[in-house]
Amino acid sequence: MTYSAFYCVFYGLPQWLEETRGLGPVGAGLVVLPIAAVGAVSTLLATRLQRRRGPRAALVVGTAALCVGGLLLTVPDADSPIPLLLVIAAMLGLPNGFNNMGNQSAMYAATPAERMGAASGLYRTSQYVGANLAAALLALVLGVHADDAGLHRMGLAVAILAGFLLVASLFGLLRRRRA
Repeated sequence: MTYSAFYCVFYGLPQWLEETRGLGPVGAGLVVLPIAAVGAVSTLLATRLQRRRGPRAALVVGTAALCVGGLLLTVPDADSPIPLLLVIAAMLGLPNGFNNMGNQSAMYAATPAERMGAASGLYRTSQYVGANLAAALLALVLGVHADDAGLHRMGLAVAILAGFLLVASLFGLLRRRRA
């Protein structure tokens, strides 16, 4: 589910920026650049957090940020100023590091050493499955043309996926603390 939400953003936001906002490929790329920049910084922060609190804590932060980012995608329209779009993109970068590090660390913690190669391959496969599911979800929420309403539906879909992930992460965190 994490990667379905990620890829909705990675595929859907640039499409909206080009089709509805009227930006070219370079302009759309520059607007989504904060996703990568903040994602790199959040990876460092997530590493520190999970060393102190474990992978579930990183997942809670990441999925909460993803939920907020999804909800923020319900705000812009074709006339929104570029600085607003940059702020939203930056917010959408925050969950990347936290969720990637949290998911990887949780997998490593749960996998016996002799099965690490297979687990890593399955983890990567889950990313591909998430990308494929995102493409199908985008076909449903964006339709033929990525208009404002489609972007808003996509944001809600991302927020809903993140909400489910947040509940699961909080449940896992609370269960771990009780144990």
